[in-house]
Amino acid sequence: MNKPRFDVRFDEDAYKEYMKLDNSVAEIVDKALEELEARADEVGKILVNKQSTKLHGCKEIKLRDAGIRIVFRVTNEKVNVLPIVYVLSIEKRADEVVFNLADKRLRRFKVRPDLKKHLSHSKRWELRRRGDKRPN
Repeated sequence: MNKPRFDVRFDEDAYKEYMKLDNSVAEIVDKALEELEARADEVGKILVNKQSTKLHGCKEIKLRDAGIRIVFRVTNEKVNVLPIVYVLSIEKRADEVVFNLADKRLRRFKVRPDLKKHLSHSKRWELRRRGDKRPN
């Protein structure tokens, strides 16, 4: 595996969604998150503002086999010299649910006065690979 170019961090609610995933789905999501760690600036579909959601600057990855979408944003913030990829939502591809959740979380994210501190304390994806246990 190549050295990571990005530090993948979770919105607190996206982390809960991730931890609730079935193990077989989590394996597929882990592969996508590993891809984000290596090339977040190159992968994913660029999202645009719509009438109901304002996701300009975000991207999505569709995991068709798992029926999941991951909505994320490459930030200008860095932790230990790595740019941060902030995962806003990991949800089923049904309707517009994943986009509505991501929009809500992005609004909350944008108004944080302590953004850099918040990002540096957000859950890291790598921690899951080091042994965080999934709830039963």
